[in-house]
Amino acid sequence: MARISKRPMATMFSGALNAQEGETIAQLKEEIESLKSLSGQSFRLPVADIQPLQLPGRLKQPRLYFDPQKMERLKESIAKHGVLEPILVRPGARGKYEIISGERRWRSCCALEMDSIPAIVRDMPDATALEAALIAHLLNEEITAIEQTESILSLLSLHLDIPIEDVKAGLYRVKNSRSRGAENSRIFSEDELKLITEILGEFGMKLASFVSNRLPMLNLAPEILEAVREGKLSPTNAVLLNRQKAELHSDLVEKAVGLTKQDVMALVKDLEREQSANSEPVELSISDQIFARFKTVRKKKSLLESTEVQKRLTKIDKLLQEIEQLSV
Repeated sequence: MARISKRPMATMFSGALNAQEGETIAQLKEEIESLKSLSGQSFRLPVADIQPLQLPGRLKQPRLYFDPQKMERLKESIAKHGVLEPILVRPGARGKYEIISGERRWRSCCALEMDSIPAIVRDMPDATALEAALIAHLLNEEITAIEQTESILSLLSLHLDIPIEDVKAGLYRVKNSRSRGAENSRIFSEDELKLITEILGEFGMKLASFVSNRLPMLNLAPEILEAVREGKLSPTNAVLLNRQKAELHSDLVEKAVGLTKQDVMALVKDLEREQSANSEPVELSISDQIFARFKTVRKKKSLLESTEVQKRLTKIDKLLQEIEQLSV
C-alpha cells in the first residue's frame, strides 16, 4: 500500500488557501514544478484504483477535453519509454485515489491496459486539491486559451469564494469603472482586487487585457467555442467567424482549421461577396417607397423652403387624410 505523505507542500500544498499561512500562487507553481524531479519518491499504484478528481458542488476539475491526436502520441511514447513523470494523486473514497495532476498519462495507461503507474500521493482537502489541479493545468504548455481562461476564472472563484459568473460580472464592472475613472470599492474590496491582480500577474496577464481579450471568448457560439477548446481555431479567428450567421458556423469552422488570421479574413470576405451576389434585391412596398423618398426630401432643407414644394406637400397631406378615412 502506498505511503501517504503528510509533509506540507511549501510545505506540499498544505494551507494553500489560507493567506495567514503565507502561501502564494507563485509558491504553489514552484512546488508543482518540483514534482517532476520527485520520481524517486513515487509509488506504483494499480491503474484500476485511480479515478479523476472528485469534487463536490460548484468545484469542478479543470480538464474536460483531451485532444485525440495528442493522446495517441502520448500513448505511443508511454508504450515505448514508460511513464517518465509520476502523476499526483490524493486518497479518495473506497480505497481509490483521485488524480490532481497527470490524467492524460493515466488515461494512456488505461488504453494500454497497463497494471500500474508511478504516483506521488498527497493528502489534500477539496479546495486545496482543486487549486493544485488548476495550477498544474495552467502550467501545461499545451493548454488552450479557452482552458487557461476557464481555469483562471475557477482559481479566482475559489479564492474569492463566489460563483464564476459573479467573478466575470465583477471583472467587467471593474474594467468599466476604471475606464470612467470611478472607484472599485463597491465591486471588490482592495484586498480582493489585490488578490485578483496577483493571480492574473502570475500567468502574465493584466485585468484590463484579460477582460477585453479573454472573457469574450467564453461568449462564442457553442460550435466555435468547442473548436477553440479543441485547438482547431485560434481565439482571434474564432471571433471573426462568430460574427457570421449561425447557420454558416459549421462550414466556416471546417474551412478555417489551420488558416492564418489573414486567410480567415479573406474567407469571410469571399463568403460575404457570395451572399451579396446570390441575394435577390428586395422590392419595397409602395408605402415603404413613399416613406424612403420623403426621408430623402426632408434632408434637402433648401428644397423644402420652395413655395412650389410646399404646395405639392399640401396635396400629399390631403391624399393621406383621404387614405386614413378609407374603411379597411
